Amino acid sequence: MVDTQHSLAASFAPVLNELDLNLYDVEVVSASQGPRILRVLVDRPGGVDLEAITAATQALSEILDSPGETPDPVIAGRYTLEVSSPGLERPLRRIEHWEGAREKTVTVKFRDEGVAQRVKGVVVSLNETSVTLDVDGREQEILFSEITGARTVFEWGSEPRLATKNRKPKSKKKSEKVA
Repeated sequence: MVDTQHSLAASFAPVLNELDLNLYDVEVVSASQGPRILRVLVDRPGGVDLEAITAATQALSEILDSPGETPDPVIAGRYTLEVSSPGLERPLRRIEHWEGAREKTVTVKFRDEGVAQRVKGVVVSLNETSVTLDVDGREQEILFSEITGARTVFEWGSEPRLATKNRKPKSKKKSEKVA
């Protein structure tokens, strides 16, 4: 399946670049019933809007639906194409994703000596083989080969401020006194 994802990414990236979009990730999900799901995540500085998602969906559909042009036989035939942004809590699958997550809070699922583990920490450093997290004040190194899933964690900052621009002050109701 990894070869399929690389093949699709190689076909999709140039088309998305023409739309000023970056290919964040490609995932082929086998559905228990029905067609496979081809999930494509796109991004750009400042984020993506609905117009960008629509343009990407149309461009990728043209590639996939062209007779004899399917970039990979695994998705030949029926499939469901999902195009979206990576979202606030982004999956971390490639080294570039991890580099973008430096100094950010992440959750990581991994296997340590065959035992499933899950930690939440801040990405301190990384190299080609591992990532180091600050987990509750102590550093923990995790090999990429042991990671089964990881994503950034969206954390609310201070309380959101209410917009005051164009806001009318609340009017006070005057109650009439009965004499």
